[in-house]
Amino acid sequence: MRIALTDTVILVVYLITVAYIGYRVGRKKKNSTRDYFLAGSTLPWFAIGFSMVASSISTEQFIGEVGFAYSNGLAVANWEWLNFPALSILVWILVPLYLRGRIITMPEFLERRFGSIPRTIFAILTVLNYAIVNLALVLYGGGLALNYMFGLPLIFWVILLAIGTGAYTIYGGLSSVVWTDVFQAVILLAGGLMIFFIGIYSVPGGWDSIISTGDRAHLILPADHPVLPWPAMIALALSTNIWYFGTNQYINQRVLGASDEWHAKMGIIFAGFLGVFLALSVTFPGLIAYALNPDLEDPNQAYPFLITELLPPVLQGVILAALISAIMSTISSLVNSTSTVYTLDIYQRFTKKDKTDKELIRMGRYTGAVVLAVGVAAVPLVGLWEHIFSYVQEIWVLLGGPTVAVFMVGILWKRATNTAAIATLALSFPLALIPFIQKLHPFLPAAIENIYVLGLLMLVFSVIMMIVVSLFSRAPEYEKIESTVFKISMFRMPAVVSAKYPKWYQKVFLWWILLILVFVVIYISMW
Repeated sequence: MRIALTDTVILVVYLITVAYIGYRVGRKKKNSTRDYFLAGSTLPWFAIGFSMVASSISTEQFIGEVGFAYSNGLAVANWEWLNFPALSILVWILVPLYLRGRIITMPEFLERRFGSIPRTIFAILTVLNYAIVNLALVLYGGGLALNYMFGLPLIFWVILLAIGTGAYTIYGGLSSVVWTDVFQAVILLAGGLMIFFIGIYSVPGGWDSIISTGDRAHLILPADHPVLPWPAMIALALSTNIWYFGTNQYINQRVLGASDEWHAKMGIIFAGFLGVFLALSVTFPGLIAYALNPDLEDPNQAYPFLITELLPPVLQGVILAALISAIMSTISSLVNSTSTVYTLDIYQRFTKKDKTDKELIRMGRYTGAVVLAVGVAAVPLVGLWEHIFSYVQEIWVLLGGPTVAVFMVGILWKRATNTAAIATLALSFPLALIPFIQKLHPFLPAAIENIYVLGLLMLVFSVIMMIVVSLFSRAPEYEKIESTVFKISMFRMPAVVSAKYPKWYQKVFLWWILLILVFVVIYISMW
């Protein structure tokens, strides 16, 4: 055992606190599917922002991204700082369509735009991705970290995390997920920043030594960089990130549960501001670990190494609680969102149509338990990758292209057709297999063996495919899809003004401009 008894007690108290919050919030009676799956559409902006951050941060970041930054340097911060284009699209284009249409799931929106077949394809893709890719990664990374700390077998921690988090999530629905996320987001940000500031003072040479030199010191790298060339960053911004924030159920579910459009947009912008500090919490620790010890055998152990080697007793327990926060918040979001998509987009549509809300909620809970079991079974797949961060990112960048093309072309161009959406979405299934085949039996030519570059090409190809197939297939009846196609008038928000706050405070555009300026300064200074 690598940490003291006091730290273990802190961790246990923390876990009990999270379970209590989830249970207390979940006690509120769930009378409808909207109550259970969307928290009754009552979420305020700060809860949405914190929950988006907590849900998006897991062992993929605290273990995987820190390890990736340990190996590759500052450019890995793009995964947190290059989100602002996707967040802007979500705020100004997607939120008005989603909220004014009162949708509950992303596949439901596709049915309104393209018909039932695209909805079914995307629902199946979503369920498989969440169970086999996302959840398996989070459980594996969490088990790896706890195995490093406590020495018990990895599979023991995997099962414990699945059962412990699944209990309150399955019981309480989205309300339990979001309000435990608020608590956990504060802990994980505080813990990550604590590592960052202590690291600055612990590394000889401070900030300059942490940033390092050469390629490790820049956000944007040359086109011939073997791992993170600048075309890969374009793929990240336009494919992975738009897919992740714009069409991803487990991120958008708290946005869909907003009390109104203003709270939804402000929650997203708040999450963008939190992202500035997020890189300090989940990218810079990798740089700190490299500055302290550039010879770690396993880069995935960089963050546990910092916890056990850099921090004094008691603080180790706090940081470990932050790590567990990230794991539990993401597990809970994935379980809730997967059960939502399966229950409403597959089960309800392919069984008797007259299911009661009580029956749907029960099925949602059953699905949550099954998804956790599938995630545990898929954990060994993650071990095929040296960097667990690469496992999920290489799959996502290929999955993202067809989905982004279908959503964005369909939303911005009324001529896009059902046939084009079906053909483009179908690309996702073979594309998702490429990283696994490439890992076991490399076959890609040198020009596209970087999966991120291939992902950019697949995005371009998917957009072209949507346009070409649409032009050669029957045009949709605009009257039937009008509510799902973006119009300039949607930039204007419905009048939602509260006398409690000054008018300048309620200007979404003002806060969005400030967010963009922050990231412009970051990229100019660290290019």
